[in-house]
Amino acid sequence: MATITDVSLLANVSKATVSRVMSGSRGVKPESREAVLRAAEELNYRPNAAAQTLANQRSDYIGVILSSSDAGQVSTYLPLLAKSLKAKGKHMLVQFAETADEQVRMVEELNQRHCDAIISLGGTIQSLANDNVIAIDSLASAEHAIGYDYKFAAESACRFLSSKGHASIAIVVDDESYASTQVLEGYKTSLQNSAMPVNRQLIVTANGNNEQAIMSLLNSYHPFTALVVMRDSQAAVAMNLFRDFNLATPQEVSIVSLEDSQLASQLNPPLTCISYPSQQIVDMAMEKLDAILEDKPMSHKPLITGRLVTRESVINRR
Repeated sequence: MATITDVSLLANVSKATVSRVMSGSRGVKPESREAVLRAAEELNYRPNAAAQTLANQRSDYIGVILSSSDAGQVSTYLPLLAKSLKAKGKHMLVQFAETADEQVRMVEELNQRHCDAIISLGGTIQSLANDNVIAIDSLASAEHAIGYDYKFAAESACRFLSSKGHASIAIVVDDESYASTQVLEGYKTSLQNSAMPVNRQLIVTANGNNEQAIMSLLNSYHPFTALVVMRDSQAAVAMNLFRDFNLATPQEVSIVSLEDSQLASQLNPPLTCISYPSQQIVDMAMEKLDAILEDKPMSHKPLITGRLVTRESVINRR
C-alpha cells in the first residue's frame, strides 16, 4: 500500500505539501498540486485520517542550507536567522551544500527530517518543486526567491570607480549563474555609459578558485587600475596576491566588492562595498515562512537594492 512518503518522493515535494493537496488546502503551487495528484493516482494512494493528522503535525524545525565556502554569508546571516527563528519558537537544522545536486539532496534530507520549511542561502538551483523552500540569493523561481539586484550593484560600483578617474576596470564573477550574468550586464552597461571599452581580457570567472581567477588577470598583461568582485573573500585573495606582486591597494589597484560581509571591514585596507540590508532580507524570509506555515500564497517581492559603503580600498585618480 502506497504511503504519503511514496507520493512525496514521486512528486518531488514535501510530505506537508502532499497533505495540503490531499486535504484541499490553499497555498500550493499549481504545478506542485498537479504533481501530487498525478503521483497519488499513479500509486493509487488514499490517505487515511490518522496519516493526514500525523503529516500535518508541526515539528517546529526549520532547515537552513548554507555554503561552507562562503564564510561571509554564514557569519552574516546565521546569527540573524537564529534570532528570528527563536523568536518564533522554531529550531534550526543547518546543512551545508556547494553544488546544485548537493542542495537538492539536502532539501530531500531536511524534508525527511520533517522540517516545517527550509531556508536556502545562495546556490544554483534553477527551480524548486518543493513549495516549502525559501531561497535567498539563488536561482529559484520568483515566488520562492528573495533576490539581490546584482545588475544595479555592478553598475553602481563601476560608476563610482569611473567617478574616481578609473578608466580600466577588471571584474571577477562567481560562475555561469544568473547572478553572475546580471553582474556582467551591469558592468558592461556602466562601462558603455561612461564611453569606456569592454575588454574581455579583464573579465574572469572564479568557478570556485579565486586565486586562479586573480592570477589570470595578473598574467593577462592588460593593465587595470580597479577591480570589482562579487565576494569579499575574492577581494581578500586579490589583496594578498597584489602584495606578492608589489601592487598596493588602493594606490595601484582599487577594489570594490558586491557583498559587504563582516570580513569587509576587517581587511587591510577596509573594503568599499555594495551593502545589502541583511536584517530586512531575513525579515522578508520570515514573512515567507509565515505564509508557508499558514498555507497562504507567498507574495512576490521586488529585487533588493544595495547601497554603496565607502571605506579605504578605492583611491581617487583624478
